[in-house]
Amino acid sequence: MPKSIGGSSFKAPSLPKSPSSTTPKAPNSVSTPSSSTASTSKKRPLDEASSSEPNKLAKTDLKDNTTEARLKRAKLREERRQSSADAVGSSDGRSGFVGSAQGFQKMNPKTDGKQRVDTPFGPVNASKFPTQDPAFKITTQAKKDYGNQPVGHKYSDLVTALKAGGKSDKEIATDLLNGLEGKDPQHLTDNKSKNAAAKLLAIMNVSEPMRVGGSGKAGRATLRMVQSGEISLEQAFTGKTPTFPMADNPTYMRRTVNYDGTKQTKPPEKPTQFDKVGGYMSDSSGDES
Repeated sequence: MPKSIGGSSFKAPSLPKSPSSTTPKAPNSVSTPSSSTASTSKKRPLDEASSSEPNKLAKTDLKDNTTEARLKRAKLREERRQSSADAVGSSDGRSGFVGSAQGFQKMNPKTDGKQRVDTPFGPVNASKFPTQDPAFKITTQAKKDYGNQPVGHKYSDLVTALKAGGKSDKEIATDLLNGLEGKDPQHLTDNKSKNAAAKLLAIMNVSEPMRVGGSGKAGRATLRMVQSGEISLEQAFTGKTPTFPMADNPTYMRRTVNYDGTKQTKPPEKPTQFDKVGGYMSDSSGDES
């Protein structure tokens, strides 16, 4: 496990309000309307795991609303957004943390350097991995920002920290979803739960989509399933078949969705309630949220 980021905090200008005619250098900080993210399952250290993505997606019928088909379309849209002319354009005008996260997805951790990301639950640091992982490594400064309350580096650790305050799964999921739109937390207000919430949202919405396009969309749908009572937080993010496949590793996500439509001699075991995830994906903003 790479060493966590330390040192003093830093700030930089927010993203400009309108795209420039020339490609701007991405900023070092993006603020959201409030004040924020995650790690991985028991097998995968925080934000580690990568492999090259297929360049082409299998064609899907626009009327096909299965989870797999919707995620294939989301991946293609996300790749187009990330390769757009500038970071502002990549946000598609989304408000709240999701829009800000899309700006960071466009950046290159290897060349843009360490970033300070403001989430609805507090700040996180985003930096490059010492490996070939293409995504940002997300860490927090527990002593400085979260009352010296560390929360670990796996999705399972974050679930434990989120539930430490005694809040229900529904209350936790509701706070996380509201936070994505910039609303103040009502339940996750202690330092430990805020640290965990900040890491979860940043990893799910900044880092994971940089590994596999559409991951953020799958993560938000998974949180809606928890909010509805369809699944528990443990089923969503822990175990051998988490509903959010990235909580195991990116390969599990790629094989589950089979983005390029290859014939798999031994398909993986389906994530828990995965067939229902598509029904919890928002149809707003061109099926983007």
